[in-house]
Formats: sequence, structure tokens, C-alpha cells
Amino acid sequence: MQDAARAACVSRAFRRRWRCYPNLAFSNLIVDWNGDIHVKHEPAREFSSRVNQVLTNHSGGLKTLRLEFIGPSSSDCCSLDRWLQVAITPVIEELSFQLSSALAAYSFPCSLLSDLSGTLIRHLHLAGCAFRPAAKLSCLRSLTQLHLYHVGIKEDELGCLLSSCPVLELFAFGNCSGITCLKIPCTLDRLRRLHIISCNALRAIESKAPNLFSFYFAGKRVQLSLGEPLQLEKLVLSHPQALDDARATLPSIAPNLQTLRITSCLGASNTMMHSRFLYLKFLSIWVHTFPFHDVNDYMSLVSFLDACPSLETFALTTPTEPMEHESIIGDPSHLRRMPGHRHGKLKSMKVLGFNSAKSLIELTVHIIENAGSLESLSLDTTYYAVRCSDGISDTCSSIRERTRMEAPRALLAIQTHIQGKVPSTVKLDVLEPCSRCHAS
Repeated sequence: MQDAARAACVSRAFRRRWRCYPNLAFSNLIVDWNGDIHVKHEPAREFSSRVNQVLTNHSGGLKTLRLEFIGPSSSDCCSLDRWLQVAITPVIEELSFQLSSALAAYSFPCSLLSDLSGTLIRHLHLAGCAFRPAAKLSCLRSLTQLHLYHVGIKEDELGCLLSSCPVLELFAFGNCSGITCLKIPCTLDRLRRLHIISCNALRAIESKAPNLFSFYFAGKRVQLSLGEPLQLEKLVLSHPQALDDARATLPSIAPNLQTLRITSCLGASNTMMHSRFLYLKFLSIWVHTFPFHDVNDYMSLVSFLDACPSLETFALTTPTEPMEHESIIGDPSHLRRMPGHRHGKLKSMKVLGFNSAKSLIELTVHIIENAGSLESLSLDTTYYAVRCSDGISDTCSSIRERTRMEAPRALLAIQTHIQGKVPSTVKLDVLEPCSRCHAS
């Protein structure tokens, strides 16, 4: 009864206070206890009714508005224009407007971003709509973060939009069709982070932003031109030929890299690199089995590691998809050696999804024998996102059948070919499937 009385008092007070609350969010997305996002199946008219009830009774002065309606009829949700008219005022600072229409059927009313309306907007996030600015939007001079996903926009319109944001610090662009060449003007001298994701029509990226610090790209292979990004220190590259591009061009276009993350096919090339990553300290390589690719020679990474004389941390993730490999269990021949390759500053190596592939054993032994500063070696035979021992969940994450079958072979390979070669100064951590959650 006491809890009920307290709840009643709070409800009566909040019934009046929410009408002037400056931050509102409406969404039909649900996040469960495990962090997974689900769509609440709700008709557009019910979602529209809830939003209308709140915005109609709101006193105005919104600083933050987040509207997310994910569903096949999201662009048919009524009153979209009226909601934006309520939200976009001279005091609005953050606007997130996300529909799920990949066809961008709803056209965002750019006319609202004129005069004094939107002059204080710092964060603008648009998804699932068309954005057609007819001219330069002078009201966006305070914009620091711009996110565009599944947005219908032309190259000249995008260029006009970017030129309207002189203090932009983060630009995220993804799943937008019709853009073949993305040009980042030199006037964006405050741009620090650039994220490009899954733009299938994109063929080239030309950035003249002088102070770019972090660049993330995932999608089909494109031609990169980053001007003279002497400030670029963090780079994420994800496409089938990403490793080839990293070998051939990255040392010259990003000479000061300190963090590099690559998702790529691996292949069997072990050609020497003519240029080096002199300042690279962290390297993460996620080996991916893209279609029509089934050859992985982990020893091909030796020359890449040798081109990173300052490398301190190396993280390697093997493919999660089932694929054939030459297991060391059935091949008693001698391990290959790569003389002349030293990794003098490498302190930590971690392999996620460690298996019995002979070339992976060879790479691990090579690191042990040629990295005199090595302090820790972690070999994880699973792909656990969550372990019961972490206290986050009562059970470990599920593992694939292929992983469960391969784990005993990987453990045997570690015991036979690796464990005895690890110096006493190196901490060896071998992780295997949980005996309680995956006893079978």
C-alpha cells in the first residue's frame, strides 16, 4: 500500500511536469536484458495516437526529440509534418528522426530548417526518409554531428548540406543509394570522425578535411583519397580486399596510424611490404569468409606484422562460418619458420576462435619465438560474447556446432605444439567451452 501511495503521488506530479519536459523520445523498439533490440508490433495509428497526445499537450520549448518508428508502414504514419513543426524551433538542439523505409518514401520538410528555426541544432540523425535541401542551410551552423542512413539524397544536395555545417565534428553516412562519389570539403576543418557504411553505389571517397582523426568504412571496395590526413590515427576498414588495400596504400595515405582494425579475406599472399606503419600500436584483424573465398593462410600475416615496428597489441579473430582448413592434428610435418621477422615491441596477442588450423599454429609459434617483449598470450577456442563467470548472465552465450566440435582439437593442438614453447615470462590464458553450460 505504501508503494502504491508513493506511485500515485509521483504520477499526479508528473502528469503536469512532463508537459514542459524538454527531452522527449518515442520509439517502438524494445531492448531486452541481453541488449538485443526488438520491434514492438504496433499499428501506425496507435503509435501516432500516443505521439499526438503528448505533443499536442506539450507547452513547447523542446531541446531534444527522438522519433523512431520501425515497421513496413512507418512512412504512412500520419502527422509527421506536424510533429516536426512542433519540434523544430529556435531552441531545438538534438533531433533524431528514424523511419524504416529503405525507399525513403517520406520527404523531410527541409523548409522547417530556415530562418531562426534549428540554429541551435547540434545533433541531427535522419533515417528512412528523403532529404532534399534546395539551397545552403545557414541554420545548421551549430551542427556538430550528422547521421544519414537510408536517406534519399543526391550528390549535389549532399555537398550543399555538408557545406552548411562549418563546425561539423562527426559525419556518419550509410545505406544511401545514388551517391557514387562522396566528397568531403576542406572547409570542414573541425571534422574529426567519418563513418561510411554499406553504400553499394559508392565508388570513391575524396576527403579534404585536414584534421580527420578517425575513419570507419564498411562496404564494397572503393577508391580512397584522404588528402594529407596527418592527424588520422584510427582506421577501421571492412571489405573483402581490405587487407590488400592496407598493404598497398594505407602506409602512404595514413602514415600516422596508431589503431587499425581490418575485416577482410586473408588469402595466401606473404609478399613483403615496401612501406611501414611506423606508429601503429594496436592491430585487430577479423578474418571473414566472404563468398567464393575458402583459403586462409595465417602465416601470410607475418610480413604485415613485420611492417609494424611499434606494434604492442595484436588481436586476431578467425571466421565464425564453417570452413575447411588443414588441421595440424592430421599433419605431423614440421612447422614453417619465417626467419628475419622480429616483433620487438609486441606485448599482447589474443586469438578469438582459436582452432587447429596448421597455419594458425605456425603463426602463434612464430610470435612466441620472435616477440621477445611478449607478456600475454590469450587463445580463446570459443566465440563467447557473455560468460556465466562474468556475472552478467546465468549462462554463457550459445556456441555453434562447428565451434563445439573443433574446440577439443584446438585444445590438443595447444597442448602439443604451443604450451611447451611459451616462456615463463609470458602469461598464457587458454579459454575453452564452459563445462557447466556446454558440458556435452
